[in-house]
Amino acid sequence: MRIAQQGDRVLVHYVKRLRDECSRTVSSREPLQLTVGVNHPRLPGLGSALVGLTAGQVATLSLPPELAYGLSDPKRIHRWSRQRFPKKSTLKAGQLIRFTDGRGRRRRVRILEVDSAVVVVDANHPWAGQTLDLEVKLLGFLDQPLGLELANDETF
Repeated sequence: MRIAQQGDRVLVHYVKRLRDECSRTVSSREPLQLTVGVNHPRLPGLGSALVGLTAGQVATLSLPPELAYGLSDPKRIHRWSRQRFPKKSTLKAGQLIRFTDGRGRRRRVRILEVDSAVVVVDANHPWAGQTLDLEVKLLGFLDQPLGLELANDETF
């Protein structure tokens, strides 16, 4: 049976859970192609964690914040004038809102505090600073001469 090694192109399915009191599932991805040992742009710890797995094998990985969505950056907490928001808008702590940044990109921020003059917002990724647990199934290898080598058991 083939074992995943650095540089192998593979197909994986993963379920992502936040490590909080509920271990809630925050997303479940369709099969994802990646290279073993290469950092995935969204989850840097995923590629290297696949080394040693075989097709069909399921592994549970724990990614610390620095290998997931990063640490929470205090520089991304901002105090904005209440006038920046529509007068009739209802703003509440914990609410996620969209805004357009100085470069014209749409962004989401979480409201931390609201008063009549100032709104404090957090522009960090909502999962920044949190450990993520991934349940990953290596579905198969993509670099076979005749196509995809899949595991015998297709269930996850």
